[in-house]
Amino acid sequence: MISLEDKVALITGAGEGIGRATARKLAREGVRIAGCDLQKALLSQLEEEMQDLGVACMAEPCDVTRLEDCKRMVEKTLHRFGTIDILINNAGVAHSGTVVESDPDLCERMVRVNLLGVYYMTRSVLTPMMEQKRGHIVNMGSVAGIKYSPGYAIYSATKFAVRAFSEALRNEVQSHNIRVTLIQPGMTRTSLLYGFIPEGSSLPLEEEKLLRPEDVAEGIFFALTCPDRVALNELTLRSTWQER
Repeated sequence: MISLEDKVALITGAGEGIGRATARKLAREGVRIAGCDLQKALLSQLEEEMQDLGVACMAEPCDVTRLEDCKRMVEKTLHRFGTIDILINNAGVAHSGTVVESDPDLCERMVRVNLLGVYYMTRSVLTPMMEQKRGHIVNMGSVAGIKYSPGYAIYSATKFAVRAFSEALRNEVQSHNIRVTLIQPGMTRTSLLYGFIPEGSSLPLEEEKLLRPEDVAEGIFFALTCPDRVALNELTLRSTWQER
C-alpha cells in the first residue's frame, strides 16, 4: 500500500455526500484537498472541516459543465499546491422518469454534468499530470452503468458512457504513468439518491441497509493506495442486500 501523505487531490462535488466523505478520508491520510462545488455554503463548511483535520484545503465554486470553470479550478489548484496528484470526478446529478415522460432540460443537464463534466475536468488536468509523469484519475460511475433500471434511461446512459470513457482514457494515459479507476456504487445514502426516487415511491431497501458515503470513500482510498504496479480499473460496491 502506497502512502498518500502530502499528495494533492482535486475533488468535484466535494461539498456533501461521497465527495465530502472522500475529502474527509483523504485528509485523515495527510492529503491536501482542492474541493469544488456549486454550493458556496457547503464549500465553507468543507474548508472548516479540513482545517480542523489539520490539512491544507482550497475550496472553490466551479460548474463542471463549463470548460473554462474547470480550467480555472485546475490553474488555481496548481498555483496553490504546485501539483495535482489525484482527480476525483465525483460531481453528478440524477433524475428519474420514462423516456416519454422525461424532462428534456433535466436530461440535458444529466448529460452535461455526469459526462461532459467528467470530460472537461479530466481534459483540464491531463497536461500537468502528463508533464509530471504521474497521476490517478477516479471517475464516479454507478451500478446503473452496468445494469439498467426501469425509469432511469438517461441517467443510466450517462453512467454507461462514463464507463466507456474511463476505459478509453486508461488506454490513452497508461504510458504517462497515470492510473484510471472507475468506482461504481450501488444505492448510497446521499441527497442525490433521495432526489432520484420518484415522488410517492419508497426506497427499495431499508435506510440502514444502504451504503453510506464513507463506504464508497473507503473504496476510493483502497484504489488510490494500491502498489504502483497495480491499476484497479473498476470497483463495484453494492449493499449486501441490493439485488440489481
